[in-house]
Amino acid sequence: MYGDRKSIANAKEKLNAVSPSFCVAKWLNATIHLHLGRTHSCHLPPHHPISPKDIKKDPSGIHNTAEKKSQRKLMLKGKRPAGCQSCWNIEDLPGEHYSDRHFMAHYFWAEPHFDEVIEHGHKKSINPRYLEVSFSSSCNFKCSYCSPTYSSSWEKEVKKFGAYKLDSTSLYLEPNILKLRKEMPLPEEDNPYIEAFWKWWPNLSPDLKVFRITGGEPLLSKDTFKIFDEIKKKPLPQLEFSINTNLGIPQPTFNKYIEHIKELLEKKYIARYMMYTSVDSYGPQAEYIRNGLDFNLFKTRVESYLQSHPKAHLSFMCTFNALSIFNFKEFLKWILELRKLYGKGRNLFIDTPYLRYPQFMTVQILPQKYHHYLENIIRFMREYEGKEAGFRSGEVIKMERIFSWMKEAKPEEQIKHQKDFKRFFLEHDKRRDTNFLETFPELEEFWNSIETDY
Repeated sequence: MYGDRKSIANAKEKLNAVSPSFCVAKWLNATIHLHLGRTHSCHLPPHHPISPKDIKKDPSGIHNTAEKKSQRKLMLKGKRPAGCQSCWNIEDLPGEHYSDRHFMAHYFWAEPHFDEVIEHGHKKSINPRYLEVSFSSSCNFKCSYCSPTYSSSWEKEVKKFGAYKLDSTSLYLEPNILKLRKEMPLPEEDNPYIEAFWKWWPNLSPDLKVFRITGGEPLLSKDTFKIFDEIKKKPLPQLEFSINTNLGIPQPTFNKYIEHIKELLEKKYIARYMMYTSVDSYGPQAEYIRNGLDFNLFKTRVESYLQSHPKAHLSFMCTFNALSIFNFKEFLKWILELRKLYGKGRNLFIDTPYLRYPQFMTVQILPQKYHHYLENIIRFMREYEGKEAGFRSGEVIKMERIFSWMKEAKPEEQIKHQKDFKRFFLEHDKRRDTNFLETFPELEEFWNSIETDY
């Protein structure tokens, strides 16, 4: 997943030889929210609607939309699609920085197909090599940075209590507004986008290098278990199969999942399996951020998975946000322990995409006095960089770029988002019977300094 600094630099050079905005992910990577009828070329740009015209003649239109093709054209001409601002933010920082555009170009599923992408141009449809899909928004968690778009538990909450009222916008996560923007889940039955996916699957699956199911919580969706059945009927020996799971599902469902993975690996129906799971801090602070998380159960199930499947891989997705910084070093210490105990012969990754939305939860809202927490995290990671069972260079680079971006905060924007931060979590505590200051005592002075009319 992560190479050394030299290989990432080489990928950057290769991309820029085509154009300074060229990104293979626009062709070879896709995240498709079938439960919404929306897609994007990776998880970073805003998703856009899949037009019925896109799938009328060709089910691959759930990936090869007219909008993506227009963005591919821009990239080949060296122009920057606006939706890819996350990468441009990093690339425009002072000094040498690597965006996800550069990281993706050197991944195993992308690098061998570089010339194929160039030959395809922007008009032809292409099968992705890395595909992430969500079948359903069914989810038993209400992560603070999530929404009704991706979590049925969030949807139930806002239908019961209404939208959150913030300073900068009158209504945050108002269901009727989300519905008008087509960001509320579609009914699972008779979903034309799920139907298109299953029509596409026989042609698509042989080309896939990585297939990943997200959600919601994927293990609460019947289509996830249908995928297990399809792979058993027609094995995909080239495939890295992955599921994003919060590991908070009922025990019988967890046991069923573990048995399926065991069979896929033992019978070599797939090349390898990678479990993705999300956590953004450690202990009670992690539980606060990801409402519904039982951190001790989470740790137990992570270790159970690693013990049960010696050949299976694991990646932690850490959506790094303003509440991550205080206990993240403790999380990293646990990672080092896991790598020492279970890392031999398998990959055990951490990925730290920085939260960009909602803006009131990004690291940029924090005053300079909190920068030392991130500096300490980076210092700790550098201490173990390149060592056996330590941190990979790519993991350190991603944390360094978060800090660089954090320092670019604009004071006038900070004030606005800080007010929203306080209003959101005041309401959060009322609705969810949580206690912000009890959980994050490090932020008490900051919290009390924020003036709101709430």
